Amino acid sequence: MNGKSAAVQRLESLVDSLPPKTIEQIVDYAEYLKSREEWEATQEILNDPAMLRDVEEGRAQSARREGTSWREVRRRV
Repeated sequence: MNGKSAAVQRLESLVDSLPPKTIEQIVDYAEYLKSREEWEATQEILNDPAMLRDVEEGRAQSARREGTSWREVRRRV
């Protein structure tokens, strides 16, 4: 087996028989679902008081130009 789930294999076989416009609609819907999951994850984080405090502190540090520059972080990695 190539490592793909049965659902992915079923989807691929169905897509092969669909017209291009329908495939575009499927892609749009898949992108919507992915975006919704990402938004829900963001909301979960922002609903955590400790995490929200950390985000706000990070924003404040950035506004004060505190912290480490991206170039410095990249250089260290």
